[in-house]
Amino acid sequence: MEIKTFFDPEKAWKAHENTILAANVIPEGLKAPFDHAWGYLSTVGEMEYHKHHKEEIYFFFKGNGFVRIDGEELPVKCGDVVRIPPDAMHTVVNRENAELLWAALWWDIIE
Repeated sequence: MEIKTFFDPEKAWKAHENTILAANVIPEGLKAPFDHAWGYLSTVGEMEYHKHHKEEIYFFFKGNGFVRIDGEELPVKCGDVVRIPPDAMHTVVNRENAELLWAALWWDIIE
């Protein structure tokens, strides 16, 4: 059995052009059919607006923020799940002086 710490900002790295902190979601060495990362904004800020040719889902675990997909922005909170379509420009925005934490899973498109 292995128990992993939920998310530790001290062990995270800078990602998306240094706009967020990130860390692995699942334990090192576990072979998963998807890629994964925690996303973290400690206070007011915005992740790099980007896109990729992958399916992606965000699971929000802490805080309140916004997700912008192809110019449309909607509020998100703890417990929300957001699908990011392939090739869609997207970002996460934190406008509060409080932590915003989400897990991202992404994988190749299955036709």
